[in-house]
Order: sequence, then C-alpha cells, then structure tokens
Amino acid sequence: MSNPKNNIAEILEKLDTLSPFALQESWDNSGLILGSKSRNFQKIYLALEVTQSILEQMEENSLLITHHPLIFSPLKTLIDETYPTALLNLAICKNIQLIAMHTNFDKTHFGKYLVEKILGIKTYIQEDFAIKFQWDSDFASLCELIKTKMNLQNLKITHSPNPKCKNIALITGSGGDFIRTLQGVDCLITGDIKYHQAMESLQKNIHLIDCGHYELERYFGEILSLLLTNLGYKAIILDSQNPFCFV
Repeated sequence: MSNPKNNIAEILEKLDTLSPFALQESWDNSGLILGSKSRNFQKIYLALEVTQSILEQMEENSLLITHHPLIFSPLKTLIDETYPTALLNLAICKNIQLIAMHTNFDKTHFGKYLVEKILGIKTYIQEDFAIKFQWDSDFASLCELIKTKMNLQNLKITHSPNPKCKNIALITGSGGDFIRTLQGVDCLITGDIKYHQAMESLQKNIHLIDCGHYELERYFGEILSLLLTNLGYKAIILDSQNPFCFV
C-alpha cells in the first residue's frame, strides 16, 4: 500500500501551506506543471532547473520540485527535439511529475534565507521581493562578505558615486527591473543585471552587486529540503549546474 503522503494532491497542499501559490506573479507558472493530482510518487527530488541530466539521474515514478518552471510561456508547438518538449517527453517516459515553486517561494523564503542563513544578517525587513538590511561598513567589505559566504571568486559590480553603502536590498534571481522603483537604497544585490540597468543604477546613485542568477538561486534545494523534512518528507537534492562557465 502506498504512503498517502506520497500523493501529488497531498504534497501540493503542504507546499501551498509553506509558500502559497496564490502569491506568485501573474506572469509566473508555479504549481503542478506535469502530472496529475490523483497520482502517487515514490521519491522526491529537488533542483533549480529541469534538465536532461537531472531527469536521467532520477528514478522512475518520482516527483521533481524545481524553482524555475519548465513551461513558462505558452507553447505553440511540441517538437520532439526542441526545448522544453524533449525534457517533457523524457519526464513522461519515466513517469516523473513536475512541480515548480518560483515567485511565490521568492516572496516567502528565498531572500530571507540568503540574508539570514548565508550572509549571517539577523536584522532585516521584507518588502515584496526585496529583503532590506543595514550595513555598517563600506561597499568593498560587503563585496568581500558575499564572496566569502557564497564561495564566489568574482562579483560583477557597479560602483556608483554614492559614498554611502548603508541601506542594502537583496533580490534573488533577476532583480534589475526593480532599480527604477527602489527608494532609499544605496546598494542592490541581485543577478542578471543588464547593461542599461547598470547605467540607470549609476544615475540613481545605487551600487550594484551582480552575484549571478544561478549563484544566488542554487540554494533552492537546500532550503526546501529543510522545510520538507519538518513535514516528514525525505528529498534528494540534485545540482542542475550553471549553464555558464568562465574562461
């Protein structure tokens, strides 16, 4: 007899309690991506992305929970050799079901975990996607803290004319679009900064620290595994790996 906890409807309910899917942005696609609420699963795997390597490592009849949804924009075609159809076909062949926890998880857990557990900052406030805290030293020392705590060799930064680096905001993933609306912030820590966003930040006297999208969000499995353990589930964390390398 299968464990009733190993049912898609049951775990969706638990995940919704942890991080309500209703909190996701209107453009997002969090929730059940592939499968059925009536189905069961044998094992839970966690990863940042759905990739071929991840699916190949998984056992059949399993559940994969990712941060990024495999299906994000409406699909006009389903061609076997293309993305994401090839991955969907592999998942279907192995009876792997897919759930995504994206912007809802950003709002409830991701940024707070990075600031408190990774960077060691205990006092902060949250404003939607942004986690804000105060820094008592200079910009260079903040960069060094991030490199040390996140085990990064390099950071991509813009050093604005602003002599202050006191009021800090951290936004996981791609936070460059928030530069235009940020108020009272001396420095933004995020990923995927575009060239013109960097130019805009200089005009607004905001320092930028671009850690990289993967580098900021690779902690997804670590965070969700702890939460699932508290609910009585065991999960296996798989590394989807950074698609970029540096030469």
